[in-house]
Amino acid sequence: MHVLANLNLAVMIAVIACCLGGVMGGLRIARPRTVKARGRAEERALAGALILSHAGAAMALGYAPSMGRLMVGALSLAWLGSAIGRTASLVVDRNSDPMLRQAAIVELLMGVALALPWLGVGSASFGGSVEV
Repeated sequence: MHVLANLNLAVMIAVIACCLGGVMGGLRIARPRTVKARGRAEERALAGALILSHAGAAMALGYAPSMGRLMVGALSLAWLGSAIGRTASLVVDRNSDPMLRQAAIVELLMGVALALPWLGVGSASFGGSVEV
């Protein structure tokens, strides 16, 4: 319980977002959407990167908070870039598929959730310090 008392809400939200990112990667490994074998291999490779990058950021938030904040900041920028790209695709291609809009919203929310510790939202009261 001592660990939970030292973490703030922004870090907990970011760790939950890291878990969701890892689950998204796991789902893509289990069920890739493409038909061709090479496309499935590429999708699974990207899914593995999702899993390990989010797992690494979540671990760093727990063990080395200053480093973890930078890692979730980088992941946040990746998710926000993905949301910007998808939104640009919706506008430029004039695509009205509701799944694309929902995916853009999910990417935006993931980016915001991961940005919270990076931006210093809330007060951090970490018990110790780790120098990297």
